[in-house]
Amino acid sequence: MAIHPLAVVDPQAEVHPTATIGPFCVVQGPVRLDEGVELKNHATVYGRSHIGAGTVLYPHCVVGSDPQDLKFRGEDSETTVGKRCRIHEFVTISKGTAGGGMVTSVGDDCLLMAGAHIAHDCRLGDGIVIGNNSQLAGHIVVGNRAIVSGMVGIHHFATIGELSFVGAMSGVRNDVPPFCIVEGYPAEARTLNVVGLRRAGFTDVEIRSLKDCFRILFHDKDRPRREALAELDALTLSGPAQRLRDWVAEQLDTSVKGRLQEAFRGKPEPVARAV
Repeated sequence: MAIHPLAVVDPQAEVHPTATIGPFCVVQGPVRLDEGVELKNHATVYGRSHIGAGTVLYPHCVVGSDPQDLKFRGEDSETTVGKRCRIHEFVTISKGTAGGGMVTSVGDDCLLMAGAHIAHDCRLGDGIVIGNNSQLAGHIVVGNRAIVSGMVGIHHFATIGELSFVGAMSGVRNDVPPFCIVEGYPAEARTLNVVGLRRAGFTDVEIRSLKDCFRILFHDKDRPRREALAELDALTLSGPAQRLRDWVAEQLDTSVKGRLQEAFRGKPEPVARAV
């Protein structure tokens, strides 16, 4: 392993022989750094944090810091970051709390741009992009391959659906549907994320079906959502269109204040279904 003599590394830490730690880094507590992890200068990792293989931490990012939560009582919670992630300058990722499952997690192949904040008990899936200076409050779930543009604020307990796109400078108070582009303050569904769907390998037939589903669900803002769902139930849906229909139905039946994760406040969060 290559540990710069000006780095501070706790004896409790497990550092893979191929990991590198640059000058003025701090690795404090039972941190685990897997194969090929690189900490550039001034990166900091605290506590029970696990950094997956090939992930790069850029200068002045902080992983595993105490939550900015008045309910936090020093519990021995953890932070996990998956493989091949890029955690850029001044990104902060807080560890979990007893009220949120004791873990904050970031999946594989994620890009967290400079200045982003991932608060306690957030659960990020794979292939996610979080733009510069975007702020995720606590208990947020982000689905696979979602993109959050720069300077976005997301309310705690919100759910961001897979392959969605949140426009820059949006304020997200409610859940974001999968496969959709949302923007504004408060953010609203505007159209489908067609570019993202094509990049993900969805067929033209699937995208056309999704467009029909989106039109029925979201074009008429005054139409009761349950009426739109009833119209969809008369159609034959499959694949992503069925997923979007089911997501809207679940959100109507379960979410609190438009935020699905709020329904599980104080209970084990069903992370698997959200990402």
